[in-house]
Amino acid sequence: MHYIRFLKTPKIHVDDNSTILKTVVTVTTDLGETFYPHEVVLAATLRSLDHDGDVYMRKTVTWTAGSRSLPITFDLSHTDVDWPARLHVGVRDGLRADHLENHYTPDNLPALISVWSDALDPTKGVYESQRKVERRFTPFGERPLTIWEDTGESIARHLWCVCSRRLFADAHALNADANTPQRDGSLALTAHIDHLVALQGPDTIPLLEHVLASAAYRKLNVLELGCGCGVVGISLAQIIPDCNVVLTDLPEVTEIVQRNIACMKPALSSEVSFVPLDWDAPLPSAVSGRIFNLIVVAECIYNTDSIPPLVQTIAALLAKSSRAVVVVATKVRHHSEAMFYDLMAKHGIVEDGRKALPLPGEPGRGYADSAEQVDLYCFRDKGPVLGREGSDESLK
Repeated sequence: MHYIRFLKTPKIHVDDNSTILKTVVTVTTDLGETFYPHEVVLAATLRSLDHDGDVYMRKTVTWTAGSRSLPITFDLSHTDVDWPARLHVGVRDGLRADHLENHYTPDNLPALISVWSDALDPTKGVYESQRKVERRFTPFGERPLTIWEDTGESIARHLWCVCSRRLFADAHALNADANTPQRDGSLALTAHIDHLVALQGPDTIPLLEHVLASAAYRKLNVLELGCGCGVVGISLAQIIPDCNVVLTDLPEVTEIVQRNIACMKPALSSEVSFVPLDWDAPLPSAVSGRIFNLIVVAECIYNTDSIPPLVQTIAALLAKSSRAVVVVATKVRHHSEAMFYDLMAKHGIVEDGRKALPLPGEPGRGYADSAEQVDLYCFRDKGPVLGREGSDESLK
């Protein structure tokens, strides 16, 4: 997949003769190592804040093969805009990865994730949008999934559900800017679960199918480790009724996670909360005092320094929630990530199924961009095997 990003957030320039809105976008892979290699026509739209609000101005711009950036300008001098407004940049034609059903659509090119700026309002002195952007996704249930991400200096507050604890200690080894978000693993997992809950296929790991099917007759209690912006956990609470999700990460993500929780549209009796959790510290009481059915780990094993405390944390959680299913989604960046699976086995945490999730579009050509799939794993405690037919007899 590729992502449209603001290199320069939209800004309104005013002088005696004109009012011009300017921005610069780029189109890159999740680590930002390589740029979209083909020509593609984009649509830039200035519109009201509502999801289906009024369109004030629209223009098409062309991203050319070999580009690294694309300037976009609007002349607002003679345009009636009902401020505040936002700028959206997306693909003009073709299937998009914003629609989660397209993650399994053959020949889905171009597969670009569009971007929405924060609000502009020159009537109130807001001439430049904040360095926060919105991504909008459409699940099968048509309940829009709105996720804000921070485009500032910390990758912890990007949508990609990264474990933000040590960030990119090995960023230079990956030739990646530590400010650049990666997110393919979390979006692939989100799309996969959305397909399963909507009964649209494809096949999945039996253990994951079992825990999702069990939500039909009991409350689903979910914990997400290294949630970043919380896209996986929030999506679960939007598509599964009676689902309680606890998002965890370092305290620095609190603001952006709370904003995303406030924007969510939960399913009936579902809710999401955030609890700060450092893998190097004991489990907080808000986590250790609860029993979970599902533990989610998306894009959290890219940094080998963080793997030992992550596995220790998973082991501590399974000591409290021995029946929990641990779901790990990762896009392989380098071979040293295998340490994670070795340590899980040493802690007696059993792998119980794996599956490759295809990524729409085409991969990048960088060191950490070349994977064409996200690897999905299920783990469980070494105790009795979970029932597979919606019954927990084997656990009694």
